[in-house]
Amino acid sequence: MKFGCWVISLNEQDPQAQELFSSLKTQGIDAQLFPAVDGRKTVPGLLGDEFLDEREAKIRHKRSLTSSEVGCYLSHYRSIKQAYDEGYDRACILEDDVLLEPDFGECLKKLLELSDEYEMIRLMALKIRKRKVVAPLFEDSESAHEIVRPERGWCGAQGYVLSRSGMKKILDFASNIYEPIDKLYDHFFEFDLRLFGVEPHLIYERVCESTVSKKPKTLPKIGLYDKLVFHVYKGYRSYIRHSYLKRYQAEFYPTTLPVTRTGNTKRMK
Repeated sequence: MKFGCWVISLNEQDPQAQELFSSLKTQGIDAQLFPAVDGRKTVPGLLGDEFLDEREAKIRHKRSLTSSEVGCYLSHYRSIKQAYDEGYDRACILEDDVLLEPDFGECLKKLLELSDEYEMIRLMALKIRKRKVVAPLFEDSESAHEIVRPERGWCGAQGYVLSRSGMKKILDFASNIYEPIDKLYDHFFEFDLRLFGVEPHLIYERVCESTVSKKPKTLPKIGLYDKLVFHVYKGYRSYIRHSYLKRYQAEFYPTTLPVTRTGNTKRMK
């Protein structure tokens, strides 16, 4: 199996990026830098079949994406494309503002042993959601780590592992850009991405200001027609999600909420 790990960073020499590379090496993981697409000042240029769909963005979210959100999206999308084009079977993608739990390396090795049907495994989350506990990560071990399958989006794209089929599904679907990258992953049901997670989490965020701007505090005013389209489309997506969950009911249910906090990220809620 060909495996690669990439750290997305605007500056490889940044102290927090260097600390992450050092932590990965200490845990036996050779990581490569993936130069982040800089969208802090202006919307980045697009390549190949990448397309910024302003109309779809406004229908879904009542606003256009910020330039930083586009830069973040392209950083993830292009890192996945590189991994796929270079023939990797598994890829671990990390943003440079994360910290590793002490057992990250050991758990990552177990994740890489899973079958290809585990197409995306998120390593942390920002939302506490109902989920189905699929299996312990380690058999016959005192480790508390479990593979889970959330019925709704966890939010956040700070770190995840992809199988080759997961990479392909994302690349086939995601060249049309209309929402932040973590929302794309949250909407896994739209392109049948088999998405899982790990509890307790294997990474967590630093307490620092993100280079990716949050959505505006106030949304632009929209007309009556656009409001109607927004709610109709929201209802349609809800129908798609519930239909998907019903079709694969045995894979997602029964669900429960975790009984303890599953991660150390301060923004988690």
